[in-house]
Amino acid sequence: MEETTPSGAKPVPKSRAVWIAVAVIVVIIVVVLAAVLGGLFTPATQAKPALRIGTLLSITGALSQYGPGDTQGAYLAVHEINKAGGVLGQPIQLFTEDDQTDSTAAAAATTKLITQNHVNAIVGAQFSGGTIASIGIAKAAGVPMVSPSATWPALSNLTLTGGYFFRTAPSDALQGVVAANYLYTNLSFRYINLIGRDDSYGRGLVGVINTKFTSLGGHVNTTVIINPKATTFQTDIQTLFSTNPQAVYFAGFPGEGLILMSQWQAGLSSNSGWNRPWFFSEGLDSQAFMDQLRGSSVNVDVTKIRGTSPVSPFGAIHDAWVVQFKAANNGLVPVLYSDYTYDAVYLIALAATKAKSVDGTAIQANLRAVSGGSGSGGTVIKPGQWALALTTLNATGGTVNWEGAAGSENFDANGDVRGSYEVWGVNSTFQIVRLAFFPESSISAPPLTFASQAFALVSSGFVQKVQSALISRRD
Repeated sequence: MEETTPSGAKPVPKSRAVWIAVAVIVVIIVVVLAAVLGGLFTPATQAKPALRIGTLLSITGALSQYGPGDTQGAYLAVHEINKAGGVLGQPIQLFTEDDQTDSTAAAAATTKLITQNHVNAIVGAQFSGGTIASIGIAKAAGVPMVSPSATWPALSNLTLTGGYFFRTAPSDALQGVVAANYLYTNLSFRYINLIGRDDSYGRGLVGVINTKFTSLGGHVNTTVIINPKATTFQTDIQTLFSTNPQAVYFAGFPGEGLILMSQWQAGLSSNSGWNRPWFFSEGLDSQAFMDQLRGSSVNVDVTKIRGTSPVSPFGAIHDAWVVQFKAANNGLVPVLYSDYTYDAVYLIALAATKAKSVDGTAIQANLRAVSGGSGSGGTVIKPGQWALALTTLNATGGTVNWEGAAGSENFDANGDVRGSYEVWGVNSTFQIVRLAFFPESSISAPPLTFASQAFALVSSGFVQKVQSALISRRD
């Protein structure tokens, strides 16, 4: 039976219908091909993961006069880098933890940074004891640590660190030598005594001073090691001065330092033999600590105190960085190691950019190269020049050489840097000032030999190379 059509309608010829269908199919194919070729259906290139950095500094504890200011150095570096393009196209993510100047707390914070925050690198710990407690955890996870202030000489030992520890501040193998030489050669002391906190930092630094001072012909009759958590140091002070030293060197932190110096001052009037010059390590190089010591409750004459510290060299780079830091922190003056912390962040970011990866092992493998320590040269990158760093490292075969706020931080094979030192004192307005400056070139050190503890030597021209500078270095 023939199918009928609606009234007035004419059936479409079969040949025409076929051609219409073919035309529709062709149009669909053309549209799909254009979309594919145009990338509509091509998956977008997956974004690189963000670089995650953890800071492990002493927000509380015996070094709390440094940790908050040093953390601001890290924030400044992150802000500059992110503003100029970030790392691998992503902003750096910063996670802050408090090592509490306590080894147990430092280890726990390191574990948290790695297992919960999934950081790729850590800036810290603030102190040597915290670093010793943490480096094994970080090494096992493939996370490099770059400390701005852990100075124990044995942290140069690759057997301990596995190559996952770097520091932007020089080892106390050098500070101890500078201190011994200044006491013996510049001030002509022949009999000194030493006092240090009972940890790797205190024992390590007074050990280096003892060895070097004795080798010069001087005598260390008494070395007192104190419990930094003690509340009284009367017996320790009696022992320290019992052998009538010409001067005393104290390797400690403000936490125990305030108690010890208060008790020394309280007993000074009845113990004339205690009235000897004090020399402090860089752990006590704090304006806030000097202000505490001269307060009415303690009343120490701080103008008689001198000390040693690693220090940024004079120069336009550091001066410009200080201006940047103060502008970013409402006029806050950078504390000791703020610049070294800033530099640590930049070095980690440079290493990740060079590696084109935020993997911790890749960062570790490139830290020495971007620092300039491998001797490969490269474009000099200064503080705030992240855009130049990106342009250089993104070019084929591009290499960089970081010249930081704290100076030339060229990592050697042990993750160590060289550095300049100063002798500091307190002027008549109770401000810390630089009394003498020892450039890096005046301090020579052979490779570390842990078995013999032959940590460092100072050149014969040490005294002549001292650059006297009675100026403020607290800009």
